[in-house]
Amino acid sequence: MSILSKKREINRLIKSFESEADQYHDIDFHIYTINQSQSTINRKFRRPNHGIMLWQYIGELGSDKALTEFTENLQDSDLKWGVRGAKLTKYGIIEGQGTIQFLKMAKRAGSLFSESETMKFKSRVFQEIQDDELRKNPKSKPTVATNDNPLAIWLNYLLYFISKNNPYRQYSTKIEPDLFTLSLLALEKMVEDETPNKSDKSSTKLTDINFKVAVSFPGEKRRYVSSVVDNLRAQLGKDKIFYDFDYQAQIARPNADVLLQDIYHKQSELIVVFLCQEYSQKDWCGLEWRGVRDLIKAKEDDKIMFVRFDNAEIDGAFSIDGYIDGNIFQPKEVASFIIERINIL
Repeated sequence: MSILSKKREINRLIKSFESEADQYHDIDFHIYTINQSQSTINRKFRRPNHGIMLWQYIGELGSDKALTEFTENLQDSDLKWGVRGAKLTKYGIIEGQGTIQFLKMAKRAGSLFSESETMKFKSRVFQEIQDDELRKNPKSKPTVATNDNPLAIWLNYLLYFISKNNPYRQYSTKIEPDLFTLSLLALEKMVEDETPNKSDKSSTKLTDINFKVAVSFPGEKRRYVSSVVDNLRAQLGKDKIFYDFDYQAQIARPNADVLLQDIYHKQSELIVVFLCQEYSQKDWCGLEWRGVRDLIKAKEDDKIMFVRFDNAEIDGAFSIDGYIDGNIFQPKEVASFIIERINIL
């Protein structure tokens, strides 16, 4: 999956999980660790429900006898539930009315990861078990296996996410919050971690560039705007869109406000302003907005395009002004509207 395609899918999943989380589904997620002396889980589960093997500690496979025994167990096992004879097996049990809907969404979410990415959270399981066994016997060869089913991958990722943010909660039998909310938080963190670093991606002097489009937005809308910019960049090419993170090194200077006002006022054919409550509260947005207002005053309205997320009052913007609704249109669609405007200009 390409980076751009992955971002689109993550944004789609965020919207879907957000919608489901708002409905407060009846759904619980329990985890159980079963050892060789315990073959069943002694409790009834509400319907509908779904159980899945997440990982297994097979044991030490350092001898011919252990390898032979493992091979025999492997051939005689229902791999849906893991390899028979494993020393430890961790199962995830989902129950409640939200189960069926979550399963569909979780399988899509689990498909986001490449093999190398899944190793990041698989390695946590491996390391914990291996460290424990190696303390007992430094010469041991502990063997661990994880389930590569997309659902298991997503549930293992959620447990990994919890371990990074709430280290003790991962050891609970019942995992909180509910799976839709937990998935939403994990996806939002995923987007935050993948946000472009503050680095200068251009070797061209900023003051020498004439941009096709410049975007003005508050940080709260960066995820959405970043996706719009990705779509624009694929069509317009390098140094055609002013997006702050692409020129961060050149902006880090005294009198950056003057530099930015020139970019928005003089160096850009089209300025796309992402309006919302946060926009009116940010100092830097206010500086950029001054350049926009002067263009409106000079009757250069065709150089301005509004994308709105709410009805917040912005000085100089009125209810009669036309805009694209950012709550209805996806970033890809907004990018196509921007391209249409640029072609007209």
